[in-house]
Amino acid sequence: MKKWLFIVVSLLLVISLAACGNSKDTGSNTGSSSAEGGPKGKITFAFWGAQTEADAIKNVVADFQKQYPDVQVENQWIQSDYLTKLQMMIAGGTAPDVILVSGGDLPGFANAFQEVNPDSSKFSSPSLVESMTYQGKTYAVPFIIKPKVMAINIDLFEKHNIALPSKTEPMTMEQFDEIAKKITEGEGKTKIYGSEPLWIGNMLYSFGASHYSPDNTRSTIDSPEAIQAAEYIISTKQAGIVPNDTEKQGQSMMDWYLAGRIGMFTDFGPWYIPQMAEVKNFKWDLVPFPGNGGTKEVDGLAISKTSKNAEAAKLFVDHLTQNQQAQDIIGGNKTAYGVPVLPTATQAFEDIFEGKNLKAFVLASENQHNQEAQKRTNEISKEMKMITDLTPIGIGNQDVKVIFPKVAENINKILQQD
Repeated sequence: MKKWLFIVVSLLLVISLAACGNSKDTGSNTGSSSAEGGPKGKITFAFWGAQTEADAIKNVVADFQKQYPDVQVENQWIQSDYLTKLQMMIAGGTAPDVILVSGGDLPGFANAFQEVNPDSSKFSSPSLVESMTYQGKTYAVPFIIKPKVMAINIDLFEKHNIALPSKTEPMTMEQFDEIAKKITEGEGKTKIYGSEPLWIGNMLYSFGASHYSPDNTRSTIDSPEAIQAAEYIISTKQAGIVPNDTEKQGQSMMDWYLAGRIGMFTDFGPWYIPQMAEVKNFKWDLVPFPGNGGTKEVDGLAISKTSKNAEAAKLFVDHLTQNQQAQDIIGGNKTAYGVPVLPTATQAFEDIFEGKNLKAFVLASENQHNQEAQKRTNEISKEMKMITDLTPIGIGNQDVKVIFPKVAENINKILQQD
């Protein structure tokens, strides 16, 4: 009897010790391993965007939570002044565990991010990982792509007996100019324009120019090609084939396009896709950006250096960027606001609108130029503002041949500070 009592007491003691050893607090932000060996605990995730963008992101986060219930994700949707608020959080020691960042903004935050090593072969283009790389080190994993394409008003093309553009090959700038002039007609509040006002940031590439030298150490805004792009933009305003500064003031060019007053909308990003889902009685389609211009914004997911649950943060980043179902959610339905980074998920994106050439976005995401980025983007942006303030591209009247070299010189001085 005493022997059996000793055995029972011993077993109870073992069970009790085991229970105490497995008791862990999962409500803190400190990571730990679950019983199955995976991470658990809480992480915070910061992102920006309009309501439709936020909804898409929240949907993919919810999918992650279903598959990994041991990891709690706190969404931190920052609706305005994203970069400023993010800087304050980092400086104050409250940086989110995972941070959505664009390739254009990454250099200014790289010091706050953990270095990562994503396999570029898993993504639709090696340039996606390149966009998340600064000074030879990669600090974020590609998550979604936002290229630019051109939307066309098919009714206006048919009205003027203009052949529809190729769905895969960009038209030349000469063809664009000719079509814009044919479409433009009327005057006053009913005037129809060939295009919305053109943006120098897109058109540089259409004329073979760029913002910086290949090694990003020197501004090339003063190159002959950049000057040519600027002079063409000015000529479209002078010819009246785009709205002038007075006509466009306070107006949404997208609304004008949908109202039939714009023949070719060159600044069409994927964030307009949810809006097009509601459009009826309007014949539209998408074609490549003219002159092989435009740039693609690549947004990635970075892990903070100060994350207290880096293991769970990495699991979260890997799932959102490399899981087929997650990429289908973020880019495979009418709430999509960008192109998936996985090549196996792009078909779902292309199929969002039957009969519409969303493949133009996929081609652009593979072939278009990455955003050119620098660490001192705020200072550089102030110098670039001289272009719209002082030349006819904006509200000024000074010669672009004079102003562009001055802007390049000022930017080069900023670049030499790094």
